[in-house]
Amino acid sequence: MFSDTVIVHWDNEASPTTLGCIPSTRSIYPVEADLNVSENGVSWTTATGNVINIQATFIFGATVVSNPTQSVRTLHSSAVLRRGLEAIQANNAPGNSSFWLLHAVELSRGRKDKQPGIRQILLQSKNAGARQCVEAVIAAAGLGQLSKKILVLINPFGGTKKAKHIYEHVVQPMFQIAGLKIDLHETQATEHATEIARTLPLDQYSAAITISGDGVFHELINGLLTRPDWEQARTLPVGIVGSGSANAMSKNLDTMFPELAALSVIKGQTRPMDVFSVTQNETVMYSHLQLMWALLADVDFESESYRWMGGDRMTVAAIIRILRLRTYHGKLYLLPVNQADQYRKSPSSSTQPSALGPPRLYTSDPLQHEHWPQIISTTFTYFLATNLPWISSDFLAAPSSRLADGALEVVYSETMSSVQALQSVADPESGKYLQFPFIKTSRVRALVLEPHGWSWNKDGVTDRKEDKWLDVSGEKISASPVRVEVHPGVMNVLAPVWLDEDEWSRHAHKAKMTA
Repeated sequence: MFSDTVIVHWDNEASPTTLGCIPSTRSIYPVEADLNVSENGVSWTTATGNVINIQATFIFGATVVSNPTQSVRTLHSSAVLRRGLEAIQANNAPGNSSFWLLHAVELSRGRKDKQPGIRQILLQSKNAGARQCVEAVIAAAGLGQLSKKILVLINPFGGTKKAKHIYEHVVQPMFQIAGLKIDLHETQATEHATEIARTLPLDQYSAAITISGDGVFHELINGLLTRPDWEQARTLPVGIVGSGSANAMSKNLDTMFPELAALSVIKGQTRPMDVFSVTQNETVMYSHLQLMWALLADVDFESESYRWMGGDRMTVAAIIRILRLRTYHGKLYLLPVNQADQYRKSPSSSTQPSALGPPRLYTSDPLQHEHWPQIISTTFTYFLATNLPWISSDFLAAPSSRLADGALEVVYSETMSSVQALQSVADPESGKYLQFPFIKTSRVRALVLEPHGWSWNKDGVTDRKEDKWLDVSGEKISASPVRVEVHPGVMNVLAPVWLDEDEWSRHAHKAKMTA
């Protein structure tokens, strides 16, 4: 516990012109107060008994400033962060100053699903000194965990093309205030992020993040796990600031706004995350999100024509494709989680095309799957194998999935009409589509998919046409047979302390009860 007597000169959250946030105080500034800093956060109590609390979870910086700075009367992130950086950069005599700024993310009405702002408070130490106050806050807020450089990969052309703006106006200033060292790279083409990750000098970095959609994040993971030193590379924390049009990973981490995502990176807390390997023609890639075929893959790729629409592009593409639904034919081999152990090969006997990446215990042998317990040869209108609950920011595909549960959730439909397909996408955020009798599910450790083509006819055979693509976390791969396997807890993902993975199951259960 650290305490001091301070003068609070201004607090932008108490301004009546903020983003609709409820002011915590209407005190007339400046006001003298008793400051307390603990692992719970920062609080101060005025002479009138008014207590102001700021949770440690949302504090991302504390900085000494030379002189009193003009008050900020907004919570708008870019404006507040710009003013904060100006004050820090004008800091000419930090050792002698008694003034310091406290920086925190301010939730709108306490909700993480609403646009947050940036809170900034100017305080003056009367006893301990600004430097001692700042050091106490930094320690209490758990800052300074990332001492080396942060690799930041920006995709300036992807999704809504907002990545560079998000970096310059939110992420970069937050990182600078927090004292992080940034190594910025802009991706120039597909697979550029993979190339950077494969050659990264790991000992120079504390973490690697992307400001992008899920595609570049997929490339980052694939690059790290296809290095000769993948066992070391996999320990590098990875994170994402969503700037795409789907932003599934951001939704799964509950960091849908750049301020929350940047805060999560600054804190440096990680959770284990499963990845899965996709083996095709003896080439192996690794990813984090999903494998899609049939309707969902069609919608994802055909929606590229509507990227200018942002998140609505998926809805438009889905309606267009559902009105003329294709029937696919294929063979699916499933290895359920509860039966996986008896089909496992030892790592020493698991041959691989190369020594790169986690050993494949169930899919290293091209014929290993022929003896699995579930083999399905039929038509498909819908196929998804997901590693995470949300496959986009508005589609809760598998509420029971978790970051590190060692399983893929396979969801498929053998015969689905256009009307049924519309029903399945009518309320995507609820997860209710899993209740329909034409939807089948299975939790697996591994699967093999052999696509056999598609037809406009319901038998999937008459006038059959060749498949072109499968979809791996947004990346196109050829529609050839694939062997897919989960690798439990391989990566460390930067995740916020407030992430409650059980929330998605509760959300789906509530939707089911109110249906």
